[in-house]
Amino acid sequence: MPIFEYRCSKCGKDFEMLVFRQDETVNCPECGSTEVTKKMSLFGFKSGGDKGAASSRVGSSTASSGCAGCTASSCSSCR
Repeated sequence: MPIFEYRCSKCGKDFEMLVFRQDETVNCPECGSTEVTKKMSLFGFKSGGDKGAASSRVGSSTASSGCAGCTASSCSSCR
């Protein structure tokens, strides 16, 4: 049961929601609107041959350089 990040198109609120089914309707907790878009979050994708989420690579060079969640090759592209 994954937790997804959403943004409401009506009021602009960012929120997280535990979603049990892929076809489940998600409502904004602030205004009740169903006009929400799923945000791409760090835990929402895998990169390269890594089997875990990007943030779990504690020993990686990006984590030790201060860009803990960054998957870019240069920190200048993170900002």
